[in-house]
Amino acid sequence: MSTSQHNLVTRVLELAGDCSNLGMLARRVMETRIDPCTGMSLVSHCVARRILEGLGVQVPEGLLSPALTEPRGGSDLAGVETRAEILDDGRVSITGEKVFATNALYASAILVFAQGNGGHVLALVEPNAAGLHAEPLDLEAYSCSGIARLRLENVEARLIAGPGREPYRVVLRSLAESRVLVAALAVSLANTVLEKALDWALERDVYRFQAVSHRLARAYAGLEAAKALVEKAADVLESGSGVDWGLTSAAKYVAVEMGLAAADAALRTFGGHAVRRGMGLTDLLLHLYALEPAEGTSDIQLEIIARSLEKLWKTGRGTS
Repeated sequence: MSTSQHNLVTRVLELAGDCSNLGMLARRVMETRIDPCTGMSLVSHCVARRILEGLGVQVPEGLLSPALTEPRGGSDLAGVETRAEILDDGRVSITGEKVFATNALYASAILVFAQGNGGHVLALVEPNAAGLHAEPLDLEAYSCSGIARLRLENVEARLIAGPGREPYRVVLRSLAESRVLVAALAVSLANTVLEKALDWALERDVYRFQAVSHRLARAYAGLEAAKALVEKAADVLESGSGVDWGLTSAAKYVAVEMGLAAADAALRTFGGHAVRRGMGLTDLLLHLYALEPAEGTSDIQLEIIARSLEKLWKTGRGTS
């Protein structure tokens, strides 16, 4: 592991803590002005850690990587194709492929979701396990977050849950939690972009024009609204009242859309200077735009919200 990679892991572990309080973690991300790679690594590490803690499993030391997404089905948990064969000694043999496994190149342990003969399983894979092949993805954004394509060929791993329905339910809840954390990261990055645009406008004495000041004011108002929604979604998840799918999707949708609106406001404010090297803007914008498909695109979030609204309407009318 290089010095820069070691420093990233250290920052993530210090900032994440034990990941136990989702609301506090979301606020910490939004208020820290976190750099993109640390933010993405933190989201994935805490998702994996919270899954393990929810199952009552002792959490390994170091950085964690959740390997859930597959090349053919994305985050479609029901359609998982990675197979797990239950062995006699409480271990499993895993064969399959995962993609967009954040932290996988630097992780101390990789959490793999797979399908066994008796249902779904969750297993912990050591990064140096025989039969595990990790290939760095050639990415334009978040390449420094250790994101990899994993190929598993009869990889022996520690069985931590399943086979059965419990792993599916636990991982499904983790998607709601990760959406909230991705939303928090979107707010953080967008606020950094907005601050850069504000500094630029004031230093160049163009903020006095309403076309500029009102544009930035709208972006600020949208991000403050998104921040409040992210905090509410995190607090509801922490309350133990169950997952409000519509709310967590709304938090992710609003945070990303308001973040993209802030990015647009910054581009318009910087004008042609936005694409100059050394301005520190284009990389931030690219990382921000890359959050749109993370944990489901805005179109998917709207579909989840729409289904939640329909369910609420039917419940209110006493229909099934």
